[in-house]
Amino acid sequence: MTVGLVIVSHSAQLANGVAELAGQMTQGATPIAAAGGGVDNILGTSAEKIQAAIQAVDGPDGVLVLLDLGSAILSAEMALELLNSEQQHVMLSFAPLVEGAIAAAIEASLGHTLVEVKQTAEKTASVEQLQLLKPLSSAYEEAEAAVPPPPAQSDVREMQLTLTNPTGLHARPASLFVQTAGRYDARIEVLGRGRQAEATSIIGVLALGIRKGDTITLRASGKEAEVALEVLRDLNLANFYETTPEAEPQQDVDKHPELPVSQQTRDTWRGITTSPGVAIGPALLYTSTNLTLSKVERRTIAGEQITAEQERLRHALNTAASELQALIASLQQSIGKSEAAIFEAQALMLQDPALSETALKEIEEQRIDAVSALAIAGEQQASALEALDSPLFAQRAVDVRDVVSRALQHLSDKVVQKQDLSALKQPVILLAQDLTPTDTAQLRPETVLGICTTQGGPTAHAAILARALGIPAIAGMSEAALQVIHTGDELGLDADNGLLYRHPIAEVRTQLAQRLAEQQRQRGALLSKAQQAAAEVSIDGRRLLLLANIGSEAEAEAARQWGAEGIGLLRTEFLFAAASTLPDEDEQRKRYVRIFQAFKGNDGAHGRGPVVVRTLDAGADKPMPALNNVIGTSIEANPALGQRGIRISLAHQSLLEEQLRALLLAAAETGIELHLMFPMIT
Repeated sequence: MTVGLVIVSHSAQLANGVAELAGQMTQGATPIAAAGGGVDNILGTSAEKIQAAIQAVDGPDGVLVLLDLGSAILSAEMALELLNSEQQHVMLSFAPLVEGAIAAAIEASLGHTLVEVKQTAEKTASVEQLQLLKPLSSAYEEAEAAVPPPPAQSDVREMQLTLTNPTGLHARPASLFVQTAGRYDARIEVLGRGRQAEATSIIGVLALGIRKGDTITLRASGKEAEVALEVLRDLNLANFYETTPEAEPQQDVDKHPELPVSQQTRDTWRGITTSPGVAIGPALLYTSTNLTLSKVERRTIAGEQITAEQERLRHALNTAASELQALIASLQQSIGKSEAAIFEAQALMLQDPALSETALKEIEEQRIDAVSALAIAGEQQASALEALDSPLFAQRAVDVRDVVSRALQHLSDKVVQKQDLSALKQPVILLAQDLTPTDTAQLRPETVLGICTTQGGPTAHAAILARALGIPAIAGMSEAALQVIHTGDELGLDADNGLLYRHPIAEVRTQLAQRLAEQQRQRGALLSKAQQAAAEVSIDGRRLLLLANIGSEAEAEAARQWGAEGIGLLRTEFLFAAASTLPDEDEQRKRYVRIFQAFKGNDGAHGRGPVVVRTLDAGADKPMPALNNVIGTSIEANPALGQRGIRISLAHQSLLEEQLRALLLAAAETGIELHLMFPMIT
């Protein structure tokens, strides 16, 4: 059995809607009843309806009644009097109706007590709201105190788990493990391979090096220790929801016969296939942002500067975290949730005490500035991961250095200097020692034809992103290649067989060109089928429009090529998610024009479908660094009811007016059929 919920509102429609929403969140695991409206469902409340709703969901674990204010309180009190002896199993709560109902439903579905469910619901309110409601709640404190406390539990609980997922507690499963452990009021230690770590430390969990088949021990203490262990056990049984392992891709040598090396014995290098395909183009030598943190110059500070430097560090970490959340949202849209999860692990690293607390301590004890302290802390954690005997886990040192480099950019513009790979104008084949995930996420397949590195491997996060982007890539080449090849040299990349040619001879170039042409022919055939399907009609003669949901210029062009005739939803926040400053009206107009122009036919005719654009939908769960100077970076007690979506636009109307002008000008310039949506309204 679980605690039942009753939703009381002056509006029957509102009460029913909240009950339906909360029910969907728990898939029916929590009994929920609505008691909205007065007699004949007019606006008001009814004691009889509340009584009936309580009786409908009542059970041994009791019922929590969530109320809006006014007559709902009087009606609920009358309903309790009608219940007689059943009253001791019922509590009233003045938590926010929507957020409180959802939180309470989830808490109840996990088997928590009536008191715990009530407390969880009321945590969704801000401190100010709780102070206002305190006099109303005091009448029920005696009843709350009369409810027996949950049974006493031992201080420490233990559980052993044998990892069965393909990669063990690697980046993405480790990220999910840490996020799950952090949701519960419990302290959990993880022991494995002779080491131990806090379950809420992503770096610590990764440093354990737990692989498939390893057995770990979880030690948990605290109020929610038991349920936390049960959820982590279930997570392991579900293989951390991994559908495909991060394993080395199999090379199909029969499908792509290797070019005879004897055809070109000089200027040929062999590597490991990390993303299949063929490319021909000029070289671009690139120095990755994956700097050696140990080379950052150490700078001392005076004692009175310690507090200021610690605050600078916190601000840099928070800003970098906001950037990552924006990048995650963009990548989920463009290449998929699985690949975007790479950066979720990085976001957890920024919050990890193993990194942040170590850096703060370095500032105080060593009296060094924030840049020096963060570099030292980051290098310590990266070196610990590199020391692991598993290449899969050792490669996560790249992620640590990558995310630390991101934060360092907000502390000093001299420490990390990088080339903007997203701004490349001409197609190139990229050569580097290694690429970080941040480097790779910038790449566009139309300007980066291939990737060749001397470090890394198929399981590196940069390789995973390259495969998702469809960019041919090899890794593990000889360092000599970077000494011989110069920017601008013509290269031939046979990533299927792990070969790179500098100035390919005629025979090699011809074979590569033939395979490239065949790949393009197959893609063209698929495009033709997609475009043909878009022209079909239903059996009753109706023609259905094929629209695409997009978030960038590249996606607009790809959608048009695959037969889309318009835009079902353009999420404008993705266009500027990673920007540090808000684009002005003219910059917005230019980007909208580039997107809208993708939906013109070859003859210049406009596409037949509409273009639906949603104005800026940012804030709360969609942080946008460029907005920090406008709305601030403070954490809201109840972000779902705070500054987000249309509320930001209405509070800062110049933002909305500027965006609307840019959209209208772009629509007039391109002649598309523009439809506007407003977040939280349409």
